Amino acid sequence: MATSTRSEVTARRGTALARRAVRLLLDRGLMSPADVHRYGMSARDVSESNGVVLVELGNGRGFAVKDTGAPRDGGQGDPAREVALYRAAGGVPGATRVLPRLELYDEDAELLVLEGVISARRLDRLAAPHDPLDPRLAAAFGRTLGVWHRVAAGLPPLRPAHPWLFDIDGPDRLPVLDNDEKLRSLTADILGDPAHLAAKAAVEAAWTPDTAVHGDVRFGNVLIRSSGEALLIDWESAGAGDSRWDVAAGLQEYLSAGGVLRPGGGSDTVAAFLDGYAAGRGRPVEWDRLAEFTACRLLVRALQLTTWLPAPDVEVERHRALAREVVAVGAAL
Repeated sequence: MATSTRSEVTARRGTALARRAVRLLLDRGLMSPADVHRYGMSARDVSESNGVVLVELGNGRGFAVKDTGAPRDGGQGDPAREVALYRAAGGVPGATRVLPRLELYDEDAELLVLEGVISARRLDRLAAPHDPLDPRLAAAFGRTLGVWHRVAAGLPPLRPAHPWLFDIDGPDRLPVLDNDEKLRSLTADILGDPAHLAAKAAVEAAWTPDTAVHGDVRFGNVLIRSSGEALLIDWESAGAGDSRWDVAAGLQEYLSAGGVLRPGGGSDTVAAFLDGYAAGRGRPVEWDRLAEFTACRLLVRALQLTTWLPAPDVEVERHRALAREVVAVGAAL
């Protein structure tokens, strides 16, 4: 009997999800057979870590449909957090400016339907010619994150956001950190590095929930509309937390992509991101321990790269070195 390749299995799953998505949209009246006949329709699998299908009508209206029932590996997020976030944000003025609109959540079908931002492009696919990120896009990204943190402070209570990095030295650490040989080795190396432990301890001591954080900010979770405005997507790590965790994630993403922080001052891109954030938040950036927060985000990425890349050693060591450096040149932040 012939066996299926991984890509073939993934393609079948995407096709099955597309069928479920279209059926739900028709059953719930978000589009009609007449719409499909008149305008035409496409369903595109855009899944990465989680199953997502983009359904688009020929008139430009679209829906992003996410499978909330598929198993998540440890640390990948919790769909219940995302559903709770969208439901809570729907009634808060200003929140819908910075995240897609919730259309519906069907608990029985285990499908989350969001506004399909058809014309938007992912930030990680919009690199500038001479820098990992154009300063104008960095400013839009920062402004959206700041607006979110400002308006989200008024949300109904959400479950606490608890970075899994905090637990790597205790009994509650993610099982994958013990079960995967490379992750187990890197975890031991991090725990044996005084600089890494000091950064982690500083963040844990400073952690002060002040808003609803995204929890997994990365360039791939930022969409840029054709107008230049930014949206945040993929909220499976959202919860009540410290806004510095998200701000530090933006800085970490820039460094991970090859950006540079200089002693005595950051790049124009970093300045644009932080200035945009301050404008959106309506108050200055919280600098206290931001360098340590960024170091911890770099350690999270180092651990992630261990499973993402076929040969991760060079990138893992680069991220660990950046984690030490960013604390040493904290004035640049």
